[in-house]
Amino acid sequence: MASPVDLSVPQPDPASILPLGSDPLLLACGAMALVALAAISRVVSSRRETREVARTARQHGDAMRDFLQTLRMAERLAGIGIWQYDPQTGEQHWSDGMKRLFGIDEDEQFVAGDAETLLFAHDIDLVGEVERNRHQTEPFEFEFELNTPDIPLRGLRVQACNLIGANGEVRSIVGVVRERGESETARKPAHSDIVSGLDAPITALCDPLTGIATRRLVMAELGRRLVDARITEMPLVLVMFDVDHFQRINADRGAAAADTVLRRVAAIAGAQARESDLLGRVGDSEFAWIVPGASDRMARIMTERLRQAIAATDAKDGTPAVTISVGYSAMKPDDTALSLFARVDGALWEARASGCNRVRMAA
Repeated sequence: MASPVDLSVPQPDPASILPLGSDPLLLACGAMALVALAAISRVVSSRRETREVARTARQHGDAMRDFLQTLRMAERLAGIGIWQYDPQTGEQHWSDGMKRLFGIDEDEQFVAGDAETLLFAHDIDLVGEVERNRHQTEPFEFEFELNTPDIPLRGLRVQACNLIGANGEVRSIVGVVRERGESETARKPAHSDIVSGLDAPITALCDPLTGIATRRLVMAELGRRLVDARITEMPLVLVMFDVDHFQRINADRGAAAADTVLRRVAAIAGAQARESDLLGRVGDSEFAWIVPGASDRMARIMTERLRQAIAATDAKDGTPAVTISVGYSAMKPDDTALSLFARVDGALWEARASGCNRVRMAA
């Protein structure tokens, strides 16, 4: 009889069994571990570099603060100001010393347009002067006159230079501004000197015909009061009014009658203005009235009252009765003296276009 055949499948030794694909898996795990170690190393290195960068930045920041403090001290001691102009963007930077020269508190913050407003108010074309000298490769100088209410009619000298960029173009213009004369007496005139030279300040700040402020003083004060209003968060209104048909009065009645009309209008408006207000003549027959702390409703009442007071004045001694057209607007947060002035002038134009003897508020 044949022996039976063993049909069972031999079982492998368990110790010899390895998981499927174990070699690639071990290699992948090793690679991942190396990647993790490299990442950790980079993080540690990055943190070390970050700390080093932060330390260097702090050192640079401290050095910059020290430099600025030294610059402010030098400006104050020397009575100078630093003015910077970017010809690409048109932006200006005024140092604390530059603000002091123009009678502005050094802590007051400028918004876009404030610098241009101050220069315009004082009839100073700094930008135009440096633009005309952009071809200069050496430092250049020029002078201008400055009138401020506290120390009028001062001569200022500017020493400027063009800073050239890598492309050969002027990237910035820097000017050092100082008063003419080397002594402190020249920088700060004595009271007797100011009094003895009053003829020039009067014509610059006071209109000789009407006795009220000039356009230059109105624009300078408007810029200053806008800055104050932003700091104190108080409202401010600008009013402008014009004598209707003034050119016809001048042609038909003569210059003497026209002058009398202007003096009478200025006197009536002056009686309406408050002590804190500023009234000025800004054109041939145009007037401006700065009203700090006034709301839109208050401004409407004040302008209507002024219009009615002038319209109610009778003709006298050959001087005709007249009316005025009025425009007004409250300041906006981003207003400069120029932007507010232009907006109110537009409202005044609308009042005239509506038939005169009207009050219009700017949009």
